[in-house]
Amino acid sequence: MTSVYVTVKSKKFSNDICLCVNRSGFAKVTGTFASFKDCKKRLSDSRPDILMFALDLTDGYWAEFCEEMRDKYPAVKILAVINYNEYHLFKNGLNALTSGYISKDALPSVFILALRSVLKGDFFMYDKLATPLNNSESNIELLLNNIQEIARSFDNEDNNRLAADKMTRLIELAEEYRLERIIKLLKEYKDNPEAEDSYDYLKIALRYLLLRNENNWSIANILDLHVDVVRFYRFDHIVNVRGESSMVVNIDEKENPILLNRREHQILQLLAAGFSYKEIAYDFLFVEFETVNSICDQMRRKFKARSVIDMIIKALRIGLIKLEDIDSLRPARTDNEE
Repeated sequence: MTSVYVTVKSKKFSNDICLCVNRSGFAKVTGTFASFKDCKKRLSDSRPDILMFALDLTDGYWAEFCEEMRDKYPAVKILAVINYNEYHLFKNGLNALTSGYISKDALPSVFILALRSVLKGDFFMYDKLATPLNNSESNIELLLNNIQEIARSFDNEDNNRLAADKMTRLIELAEEYRLERIIKLLKEYKDNPEAEDSYDYLKIALRYLLLRNENNWSIANILDLHVDVVRFYRFDHIVNVRGESSMVVNIDEKENPILLNRREHQILQLLAAGFSYKEIAYDFLFVEFETVNSICDQMRRKFKARSVIDMIIKALRIGLIKLEDIDSLRPARTDNEE
């Protein structure tokens, strides 16, 4: 397992890097420091394979630190973590004194790519404009390498917890790898939409992304689908999983899921048709007025609506209730009144 030291001032950013590295399957953060001084003290006792550090540490000058590390510990690879505007200011120094540099805003997959590059002896240069952050081929290769490394790491001497952790990570990576392959397959099916198994693979990808808690717009973007297709499948999936008594809709820009049961949906339609709480309770549902009042209060909270009218407008806007459904209810009321 590749050992990595992380020396950055921000505790949150340090935790983010640790999470990213430790999930990679091939590297582990074995030391975190908030200053050059603390890092040097630890290095006198043990050395990592890769040392990551930020340029904004205040207890020393980064170039002097790099020169000292290079002289004392030439086998240690040094990866600088920079703000993007520092790239232009210190490019020459970074090229001369480090094994590579990467921007703080890089994607986790690019951080792992940087670690792999410097570990092999390559110089990693991060260019926000040129680095293919979303290159599907490189992502598939990276996932496959991680899967193979974890698979090779299994040992009879592993205790139960370590074996379980390895298997959990292996399954997670395998699911991501399957998704990447299915996405490529679906792109091929664009030219042959009648392919017999295309819908089966589409359902697998959609189900996995839903379980990963991706929102509708994100899923549509990943799979290159119209968002209405995703909305339809989300509803279909929830019905299959939870039964026909439930449905899921998304009502805001963050695509937060809102769960409505059939009774709530029925009341919503009746409210939109103009019936009062009392009419809904006594003429349609044959329940107490307080029951309908309580259900409506609960629905308003789900929709984050200020009033019943606000709730109905939101429901109409997303297509949860339709004008033709409301119109079909209105004649019954008119006949009763006459």
